[in-house]
Amino acid sequence: MGGSPAAEGKDSRVLFLIAAVAMLLVGIRPRGIPEWVWAVAGAALVVLLGYESAGNALSAVAQRWNVLLFILGLMGLSAAAEESGAFEWLADVLLQRAGGSRRRLFILLFLAGGAITCLLSNDATAIVFTPIVYRAVARRGGNALPFLFGCIFVADTASFGLPFANPANIIVLPRPNVLDYLWHLGAPEVLAVAINLLIFLAIFRISLRGSYEFDAPIPPCPEAKRTLAALCCVGAAYLVALLLGWPLGPVAVAGALLTIAVARVSPAAAMRHVGWSTFALLAGLFALVDAIARAGFVAWASHGLEAAARYGALASVSVACVGSALLSNLLNNLPVAVASSYVVAHAPAQSIAYPLIAGIDLGPNLTTAGSLATILWLAVLRARGVHVSALEYLRLGAMVVPPMIAVNVLWLWLVR
Repeated sequence: MGGSPAAEGKDSRVLFLIAAVAMLLVGIRPRGIPEWVWAVAGAALVVLLGYESAGNALSAVAQRWNVLLFILGLMGLSAAAEESGAFEWLADVLLQRAGGSRRRLFILLFLAGGAITCLLSNDATAIVFTPIVYRAVARRGGNALPFLFGCIFVADTASFGLPFANPANIIVLPRPNVLDYLWHLGAPEVLAVAINLLIFLAIFRISLRGSYEFDAPIPPCPEAKRTLAALCCVGAAYLVALLLGWPLGPVAVAGALLTIAVARVSPAAAMRHVGWSTFALLAGLFALVDAIARAGFVAWASHGLEAAARYGALASVSVACVGSALLSNLLNNLPVAVASSYVVAHAPAQSIAYPLIAGIDLGPNLTTAGSLATILWLAVLRARGVHVSALEYLRLGAMVVPPMIAVNVLWLWLVR
């Protein structure tokens, strides 16, 4: 869209309002209407009002083929992990290792969720590990909600330390320098996970008292063993692909096909795990953010970062991290990642990507609409009759997000 700066500013505000309302409706799901409906409706409204052409909207979705393939691959990997019983066996092992202590079990499951996130991504932790944790805890009585909160919070908290731990990361930096990435975001991820765990142990200290009965885990079946081995191979393939500069989407799909084959999962069972509505949700979000970017939002964001840089490196890092965190809760972190990729592409130094990624991944711990992983997690819980209010989630997020953001800002300022 062309026009004067004043007109572009007005367009940007209108588009931002449409996107924010759409994401609010995604979060609260009035009348139980699915999340994707609101995102697609927002994108359709933007096209109908003439703020975005249908061609540009379709192009915005097509340009994100890499992340769409990556998410499709994750769904395939999740299907293999669940159908083979690999993660269920892992949960049984952790139940035994905890020795009947609910507090120790919480710690072990939290750390296991972090490891799964690092290997497969936060979405896999949300949609595969969550139902397994729910079954393991609910069968033994007591309140399962702290464990379920642990699943989703560690999924987002542990998702920024490796490029493939969150689809948003490969949107912002499609071909990152792995060693540079680990130097900037690896250490603060460990600190963030520790902070999140300690705060949750304090918040849920009463619910985590007591013990439970457990049996010795049954040895994993051959399919589960092969699945675990294949998942490790896929994680290694991600690293190789990053070092060679290959896109991760095709690698994820190839890895999913391999893992489904060795797990002996039928095509019909694998297809049941593909959430096609997720792709409709993403298409709507990508079209919305493209319209906002064309209306001058990216230029506004870049100008804000340049203005903050005049006050020093600490101000620049803080604005990037906090700003992307807040916007992720308003618009969802995947479209904010798309906008951030435009900002990084035009920035004088690519290092601005690191505080943006930290905010994009950590910030969504604040609200239920902040990340795709949280939206998927809520769907898993609803299918099991568990309902979490947006206010309850916000109260927890308000206690853990600020200290985690602060630690990351400080680290990124020190190692700039």
